[in-house]
Amino acid sequence: MTQCPWTLDELMSPQRLRPYFRAAGGDKVRAMELYDWNAAACGAYMSTVHYVEVGLRNAIDVTASARLGDDWLAALPLNPRSSSTLSRAITRAGGSEVPRGKVVAELSFGFWCFLFSDAFDGGLWRPALQYAFDGPVRRKHVYADVNSIRTVRNRAAHHEPIHARDLPGDYARILDVAGRISPVLRSHIETRSSFPGILAKRPQVTGDDDE
Repeated sequence: MTQCPWTLDELMSPQRLRPYFRAAGGDKVRAMELYDWNAAACGAYMSTVHYVEVGLRNAIDVTASARLGDDWLAALPLNPRSSSTLSRAITRAGGSEVPRGKVVAELSFGFWCFLFSDAFDGGLWRPALQYAFDGPVRRKHVYADVNSIRTVRNRAAHHEPIHARDLPGDYARILDVAGRISPVLRSHIETRSSFPGILAKRPQVTGDDDE
């Protein structure tokens, strides 16, 4: 039995490659160069944003537990979707008796972003979360920026096109949020992130972009 002679186009799928062909004006070579660059950009974005994701969730947890008690997560007035997210995280962590830090590590970036929404202004932001940052910040500003970072993170994690975005602006947003958490975190990202170098190597293409 002979193996099926797959082509790269078939394995990547025409649907997945379509945005790159459009951006490259139908040029196959340039389209694949852009696809390869997009893959590298996704990887660099993920390795960069993880510092903000981990740093933010730990800043939230330490601050909230200090001001609201060690059971602050269990006491949150969650909607059904977020309650289910928390329950699944507890299960993955090993059950309700495990250290809270293990549960914190299992919760999604979306869950942490949700904690900055209007629903938690009085019960979580004012008494606790505003103090997780280095200096005064506006909750709605934090929510908008973290949510934007999360959106790009999810696209990158699922290998979706991010090439048509204002990626320098996305990187600046990461640095801004990191700096609001701690200047040390921002400095660490700036000195180690490969994202700016990847951005500088973006293939020059013309044509219609879409995501």
